[in-house]
Amino acid sequence: MPDARALRARLKSEVTRLSPAIASVSRELHRHPELSLEEKRSAGLLARFLASEGFRIRRGVAGLPTAFVARKRSRRGGPRIALLAEYDALPGIGHACGHNLIGAAAVGAGAALGRVLGDLQGEVVVIGTPAEETIGGKAVMAGRGVFRGVDAALMFHPSTENRVYTTSLACHSLEVIFHGRAAHAVSAPEKGINALEALIRLFNDLKRLRRRLPPEVRMPGVIIEGGRRANIVPDRAVGRFSLRARDLATLGRVEKAFRAAARAAARATGARLAIRSVDYPYAEMVTNRALAAIFKRELRRMGRRTVDAPRTRMGSLDMGNVSHRVPSIHPYVAIAPPGVALHSRAFARLAGGPRGRAGLLVAARALALSALEVMLDDGTLRRARREFFEFRRRRRGRAPW
Repeated sequence: MPDARALRARLKSEVTRLSPAIASVSRELHRHPELSLEEKRSAGLLARFLASEGFRIRRGVAGLPTAFVARKRSRRGGPRIALLAEYDALPGIGHACGHNLIGAAAVGAGAALGRVLGDLQGEVVVIGTPAEETIGGKAVMAGRGVFRGVDAALMFHPSTENRVYTTSLACHSLEVIFHGRAAHAVSAPEKGINALEALIRLFNDLKRLRRRLPPEVRMPGVIIEGGRRANIVPDRAVGRFSLRARDLATLGRVEKAFRAAARAAARATGARLAIRSVDYPYAEMVTNRALAAIFKRELRRMGRRTVDAPRTRMGSLDMGNVSHRVPSIHPYVAIAPPGVALHSRAFARLAGGPRGRAGLLVAARALALSALEVMLDDGTLRRARREFFEFRRRRRGRAPW
């Protein structure tokens, strides 16, 4: 039986030794931001770093060219722990969500664990998950079996607060296309069918629909296409909508009501309707409390107090889909003051500066030590599994999409 205290000490020393390299990876990602599914340089950088630490690399997994899986095993048996890396940026504002820190923390924690694996039984897997900001790479990968056989999945996200019990909204994005008929908008408007009118009617109907839905439901939308000239009746109008709800079951009801409203708008104006999905549905995040308690303890040991009150404002995470497949956590580590908004230039600057690097090293250490405890303590893994299977039992084993 390995000496847990000695292994913790060794692992902390390895994280410290790797700190300059981890920070360098983060800086490189930040200096060269790449958009979703274009992250060739970023994925290559992370994969090469892990290969240099003895990991076996498989690229292009799940049909995603910038996804990868890196593995390092001690000996047969033992738990398989996954650390998840994100590395896509936002258009125009770079790493304004701090994915450079997420990617660097995952490979750093994985490399440190890999260096002490000789005294453990199990496997460390670092999974490169692209396109979080668009199609949801983790949702695709979960649906295609990438997380099969994983015992626990861990990642972190930079934020304005330290939080380990994470929740999120289920989400599905839809594109609505109304087809009308063009005509002269001044001399013969009655000969046309105004597709833009149908789309505007849908927006107005959604305002009324919201009053009958749960308060956390959101249905924001934008007009992508609404005509070309004012004197031509628009024969095509396109809107994109992001439907959000507390869980997948509620989201299903919301989507049914949304589609009915779109059909009603088409009937009222005489337009033809087409609706298509523009991403994979995101499941709500289910934080495994047994795993979260470990990460929280590690944060406290480093002087980071956590916010444990329920979240009143939240978005959606493709990590939610992973959490429906395997015990998972998606904690937040503060790198910015509370007043700084994510997806802003200010947050991007902090993600590339000293505060970002400080949060990065806290996260890498907490991830590595949390994973170590799961690998060392059968009781921890049993509690995490029991909690996860109880969640699955309540859902009667239904798949999240």
